This record gives sequence, C-alpha cells and structure tokens, in this order.
Amino acid sequence: MSPTGGPGRRPSGSPKTASHWSLPASLVLICTAAFGATSAHNAAVMSPTWGMDLAFFTQLIHSAATGGPYASALLLEPTGFFEMVHTHAILPVLMLAYRARPAVSTLLFAQALMASLALYPAFRLGERAGGGRAAGLLSAAALALNGLFQGAATADLRPSILFFPGIIGLYAAMSPGPRGRPALGAALAWALLANAGRQEAAYLVPLAAAPLIVLPFAGSGWRGLAAQRRAKAALALTVFGLLTLLLWAQIKPTFFYYIDPRNLGAQAALSPDHLADRLAHVERLVRSGLPLGLLAPAPVFSAAPVLWQMAGTAREWGPVTGPAAHYPAFFLPFLYVAAVQGAGRLGRPGLALLAALSALAFPWPGWRAGQPELRALTEAVPPEAAVAADYATIHAVAGRAVLWNSAQLRMRAEERPRGWTAPWPIPPETVDLVLAPADDPIHALLDADPVNRWADRAPPPRGDCGGCAGTFTHRLRAKRPRTD
Repeated sequence: MSPTGGPGRRPSGSPKTASHWSLPASLVLICTAAFGATSAHNAAVMSPTWGMDLAFFTQLIHSAATGGPYASALLLEPTGFFEMVHTHAILPVLMLAYRARPAVSTLLFAQALMASLALYPAFRLGERAGGGRAAGLLSAAALALNGLFQGAATADLRPSILFFPGIIGLYAAMSPGPRGRPALGAALAWALLANAGRQEAAYLVPLAAAPLIVLPFAGSGWRGLAAQRRAKAALALTVFGLLTLLLWAQIKPTFFYYIDPRNLGAQAALSPDHLADRLAHVERLVRSGLPLGLLAPAPVFSAAPVLWQMAGTAREWGPVTGPAAHYPAFFLPFLYVAAVQGAGRLGRPGLALLAALSALAFPWPGWRAGQPELRALTEAVPPEAAVAADYATIHAVAGRAVLWNSAQLRMRAEERPRGWTAPWPIPPETVDLVLAPADDPIHALLDADPVNRWADRAPPPRGDCGGCAGTFTHRLRAKRPRTD
C-alpha cells in the first residue's frame, strides 16, 4: 500500500512528481536566460533584430503602462487594440511586466520566455514519442538548437512567438498520456495561448486539429479505441478553433495579413534572387532532419497551406535575423512536431539524429558586435524629450511620449501613408532632438529650418570613449529657437 492508501499511488509533491516537472521547467528557465541575454546584448550594442518594430512595441506598451491607450503611431498604422494590423492579446500581460520594470530589456526577456515555454511541451512530446526523460531531452534539444527557432526567440519582441508553445503544446496534449487518451483541456489551454500571440492563431489551431480527426497521430492508429478518442478530441478542438476564428473575424477589422488562407492561389512572381534564396532555405530544411516528419505526416498536412503561401510570397523569410526572423513561427511548429513523431519511431537514436541535424542546418543568431559607442549618444537623451532617431538607435530611446523615425521627417509628400490625416512628413518642430547618421539627408533639412537652429549635442564622456566624439557615425542635434 502507498502512503495515500491506494496501491501504487504516490502522494502529490513526492520527489518523482517534482522531478517530472522540474526538468522541463529548468529547460525553460535556462533558455529564457540564454535567449534573453542574447537579445539584451544585441540591443545594447545597437544591433537588435529590427529596431523599428522593437521601438513600436515599446512605445505601445509604454503608452498603456503610463495610462494611455494600447497605441503607437510610429509605424503609421491605424491605432487601437483591435484596429492595428496585428492584435496581440498578450499585450496587457507584457504591459504589467513593463510597468514593474520599464526597460526595453524587460520586453526582450519576455520574448525569450514566451519562446522558451515551447520547450516544456517539446519535452513532453519527445518523452511520449521516444519513451523516457532522455527522449524528452533530445526532443527539446532538437527545437532549442534549431537556428530558425533561436532567430524567432531573439527577434526582439514578436508576440507571435507564442505560436511555438501554443501549437506544440496542442499536439503534445493530443498525444495519448499516461491514461491512454488525449488531454482535451490542456489542448484547449495551449490553443488559447497561441491565440494570445496573434490573430492568425485562429486559423492555425483548426488547421492543426482537423487532420487529426481522420489521420493517425502519436501511436493512435486508423482504428480502435485510441483512434476514436483522438478523433473526438480533435473534432472538439477543431470546432473550438472555428468558433475562435469567427470571433476574431467579428472583432478585428483587418484580420489576415502575412498568411491568408483565402488567397492560396495567389502566388507572386519570384525574382531570380528570391528563388535562389528560397531554394537554399528548402535545402537547409531538408538537412535539418525535418523530413523525418514524413513518417508521421499529420502535422505536415496541417502546415501545407501555410508552406504553399510562404513559398510564393515576395516577402523575405529565410534569414534567422532581420525583420522576418519571426516568420518560422507560422510553419516550424508543425514540421517540428511531425519530425519528433517520425524520429520517435526510430527510438532515442532517431531523436538524437534529429537534434544533431537540427543544430547543424541553420546558423545561430548569436551575439553581434554592433556599434556600442552609440550608447553615449542615446544615453544623453533626456527621458522627457521628444525624439526622432534612425533605425540603428530608435529602440534605445523608445519608451517616451513622442518618438519618430528620423526618416519620417524627410519623406516626400507623395509618400504619405494611406489614411494618414496628420501633417506629412512629420514636421521637425514636433521633436526636441534628432539622432541620425552624419550623412543622413535629414541634416540638410535641419540646417534649412527657418524657425529653429539645430546644434550638435556632444556626447558626454563614457569610459575610455571620452575623447572619441569625432569617430561617431551619428549626430545628435538639439532644437533651439532662432534669435537672429
């Protein structure tokens, strides 16, 4: 008899129970620290993945944290929680974290945590596919060591990263657990987490669930009790996903954006460079071990519409760094789950092979050198100042009432964004400071300002860089009313 009075039962909180949770949870924490430190370093040396979007999210969250709306005009999009091009239901949670510690690095570590949450269901998926904790570790390693995943995890702040834990968690919950049946409640919870990332989860979830109604998955074959349980759970999950899709369609004016299932037949004419990059990316995907998913293809069928549209889009999505580093969140979770299931059929050696191939196929984003000397300029900007900064520095001065990109002060009148009713281009007098490269055409515009005189603000001494002001590639200029 066990201490609880039942044969073979262990009390909750026993060492075995704690170990069952602690190992995958430790993986989440370790990768959160590693990815967060990478992003924080790259941002500190003025080399974020895409500083413009990082500044946009920081401005938006800063506005909400200081009593304003969830809005930022920085990207010249419609403003409003549901009116923006993308809606991220996780933003209130990020706002609370930012309010507790108002710094860009808070958001960078939040991105790392959201990505690293995927390692928990990844561990469970491998544990059930290959048998035991070693298989779980190999499965989690296959994801954590993948350069595409690392690039998305360190893509500054992209809430769509929640597609990784949401979709992988959904599949892990649909794998027969210790009782031999899917955990529908857990699958619904993971689906909600995916929907908190971005509105496109509303069609990714039913795409993931629908094939499981008829196709074998995770040991549940074509027939039998296990197949019936899988089909019922998958049907319920599909209905939930479709209801979520209808809800999003009602509350969000601009629903689809990058990947639109309504336009699967629309394919862009790829340039030779685009086609070469796309083929090189496919070659890396093949070398990454993902073709093992053909041994368990249900998730591959789910990913097919997304892969088809991404194959023909003119948008760039191959590099592990840059503005599109988060795009793999749309397709990689599906391919990864299929690969784990396929590799699991070969046992632990199959999962070890998947982890090794995954680590070698794509470059890792890593720490970048950047231009750390520019911090002397950004740190000279008062927190209350209205600022215009360039792409390299704008993230470092984000989190204030007024922030523009310096390029938005010198664009042509005919480049006015559609629907923009405020003055265009942004008048220089709306800001107090302008930070831009020394050769930026904005400086000629400032020199010709008939109302204000724009003077260079020398950077303060900073360590051993106190006498290196002449080496700066940027100029920080302050507005002063003309007296002549």
